[in-house]
Amino acid sequence: MKHVWSIICQQSSIDSEKNLLSLFTCIEEMSVLIDKDKVSDGKKIIIPAEFQLVSFWTIEDSSKENNLELKGELVDPDNQILSSFSNSFVVKSGVSRFRNRTNIQGFPVTREGRYHLNVSQKVNGGSYELVAELPVDIKINYQIMKISK
Repeated sequence: MKHVWSIICQQSSIDSEKNLLSLFTCIEEMSVLIDKDKVSDGKKIIIPAEFQLVSFWTIEDSSKENNLELKGELVDPDNQILSSFSNSFVVKSGVSRFRNRTNIQGFPVTREGRYHLNVSQKVNGGSYELVAELPVDIKINYQIMKISK
């Protein structure tokens, strides 16, 4: 199987009648407001948001059943892996292209900067090969939240 593209979005939809894919709110950058009193430098915090990783693949030999094993890793600006996931799919024979959607809950961050969602594919049952590196720029606005008495 050959990776064609991947994208991060908030939501996607597949039209059951025409099999058309629609992507909504594609993510390249996020600005977040964080309470300065509740974080310390270098500690991981989770942005409470839901995302989808949507990928499109072509199948070189559709005469047989194909297996796709994926690994995703969210990497911070200091190249530290903050979270990871894996998925595997069996694609029936006769199928020449394949789309997959992976739901992601929460976005961990350690500091402001460019994060990457790295998508890797297992090659010939062996090691994983990087097929996509999706950047997400995180901008953090710190604020001291006052509690009124």
